[in-house]
Amino acid sequence: MLDRLKFHMEEQSLTAVVAVKNRQVHFACFHGEAPEKIAWRVLENGRRFLRHLERVRITAWKKRYAAETDEERVSPWELSFIVDGVKRRITGDAYPENWPSFVDVMNELPGVAIPKIHQVETLSIVYEGALAPVAGNAYAPRLAGGTLVEKLAIHRGKHILILTRHKQGFGTERHAFDSIRNIPILLKRVDPSLTELTALAEKQAAVGKRAQVDEESGKPQEHIAIKFVRRTGEESSLAFGPRSTWPDCLKSLLAEISILTYDVKSVLLQGKEDAE
Repeated sequence: MLDRLKFHMEEQSLTAVVAVKNRQVHFACFHGEAPEKIAWRVLENGRRFLRHLERVRITAWKKRYAAETDEERVSPWELSFIVDGVKRRITGDAYPENWPSFVDVMNELPGVAIPKIHQVETLSIVYEGALAPVAGNAYAPRLAGGTLVEKLAIHRGKHILILTRHKQGFGTERHAFDSIRNIPILLKRVDPSLTELTALAEKQAAVGKRAQVDEESGKPQEHIAIKFVRRTGEESSLAFGPRSTWPDCLKSLLAEISILTYDVKSVLLQGKEDAE
């Protein structure tokens, strides 16, 4: 159980201290130099704060988080705590992977307002297009072909990527990639493309839930819908029609995802016509 915690963030000149005394959670918060006498206050719902903090698992954090590149480097921070009598001190100029969860918990303390990380938490992509006809295939529902729907869902918190492919008349296949390491890396690498796509969102018209049909050919018209949510709560939704209208940033996004799903057939990710 937590006995004491002290957190300092250089960028905000912020120091927050938490102590558990007589089964009550006390806290203090100040900016700049420490006062001669700390003004302790009892934290309402202190037990809830402790439960939330326990889920972050700060006891599993490394001793030091060092930035590998200038882009990753952040303002220095320091965390020290005593849990079950064991003292630890953690420092860094980079963040642990679950830093956003830690920020959410610390922001429960009155007077603490650590900026939330602007990272992508969830990303979903729905692609719809024509399924090419397959002559002589006993399993093909009709010679005219059908509709292909591919749904891609990525969730940082669950560290999972799921690709579902529904081929009208043939059935549905599902691929799942579960990786604590790779999913956060993927979302970080595609973030620049998503940021660029956000700038295009207002210029794009949303597509309907049903596939549009080309009246002359009778085939579904190719289109794609994208939605992603950031840790800050910001949501972005946009859509594009045929592949020829897709911007380069979208193509780069899909190309990056295809590296992780390299051995899975996908019209969306590989940009190839389905020959089923």
